[in-house]
Amino acid sequence: MITGGEPTLDKEFLLALVKGLNERGFEEIVLMSNGYEIGRDESYASDLVDSGLTEAHIDIKAFSEEIHRWYTGKSNKPVLKAVELLNDTGIELLIQTVYIPGIVEAEEIEKIAVFLSSLNREMKYRLNPFAPTFAFEKVSRRPTIEEMELAHKLASRYLPNAIISRSCYREYPTPPSQETWITVYPDQNLTIKRRTMRDQEEDRISWLSRAKSKSREEIIRELEPVRDDFEYRMKLEDLTRRFSRPGIASSTTGNIHGADKRGFK
Repeated sequence: MITGGEPTLDKEFLLALVKGLNERGFEEIVLMSNGYEIGRDESYASDLVDSGLTEAHIDIKAFSEEIHRWYTGKSNKPVLKAVELLNDTGIELLIQTVYIPGIVEAEEIEKIAVFLSSLNREMKYRLNPFAPTFAFEKVSRRPTIEEMELAHKLASRYLPNAIISRSCYREYPTPPSQETWITVYPDQNLTIKRRTMRDQEEDRISWLSRAKSKSREEIIRELEPVRDDFEYRMKLEDLTRRFSRPGIASSTTGNIHGADKRGFK
């Protein structure tokens, strides 16, 4: 999986990387992107596929232009165009949206599902719950289990392949939680490191410490109140298992009730 930051910013490098991986025998080459640059260049999607890309994961953060501009500082039109262009290539395509209470809720997710179904009713769509633990600014809270179920119910009306999942997973449906993974860094030596969730957490703590000019201990104290409690984790795991398979519709009924610009990645 090629991810970032945002890997599409340097088109020439990305196409060369995909082509090189393809020539070295990699059968599955997956790109995770915000889609913005792909949507601004009519040939980008087809060039990626011609170079050997086999799958793309694109974030649609919001369908409403106003919400998307507040959330990212950018228009969502290139992102929506990227989804259209990638879908036209026939590549394996997965779209994902983060449910953020008060910002991107069930009604907004339904709008995204309607748009996606107008392109391809069989498109894969993944709903991820917002996790505030490492957010730079405390813009929202975790969605409740009921809120996630309602969003899934609405999305499933238009997209039978909608699932509830967790962020940063390539697999569809969602696999059990992984303990380690291998990261290849695009430096001159293609440095390889086996990483864990603990490594990832330490990286995020270090970043917050630098960004906020606070000590590691201060950051850890700030994180404690917003970490998942055990009961929430168990409920979310159960929800993910139940609705991580396409075609499983939620039966919940109820009422339909940013990240700053630096978070657009």
